[in-house]
This record gives sequence, structure tokens and C-alpha cells, in this order.
Amino acid sequence: MESDYPVFNAAQMLRFVNEDAYLKWAYAHLLKKGHDSETALEVLFNGNVLEDTAMTDEYELYAKKGDKQ
Repeated sequence: MESDYPVFNAAQMLRFVNEDAYLKWAYAHLLKKGHDSETALEVLFNGNVLEDTAMTDEYELYAKKGDKQ
């Protein structure tokens, strides 16, 4: 059975972060606080993408963009 929830992918989330001003700010803040890149991306994913339909839809667009590269 397939889940309705998106699956975390660091590269995909980084593409999303680089295009969103709020996520970019939050990512920089987490890095400044000492988190490594992947942990910061996963925190942003869990706190902003999961269970938010608009953010999930946007996140999924970056998966498609990654497939074309």
C-alpha cells in the first residue's frame, strides 16, 4: 500500500529550500545553530511539508525537476 505522505529526499528538499525565501532563511538559521545540512533539511521537511497540502504539492514539483537534470 502506497502512502499519501511525501518521502524525505535531501536533494529534492534542498532544491525546494533554494527557491523559497522562508525555507532558505530557516535553513540558514538551523545551520548557524550547528545542525548539519541533512538534519536541517529533514527538520524543515517534517515541520513544513508533511501534512500541508500546498507545501507537499510544491515539494513534489522539485522531484520532477530533479528527474530532468
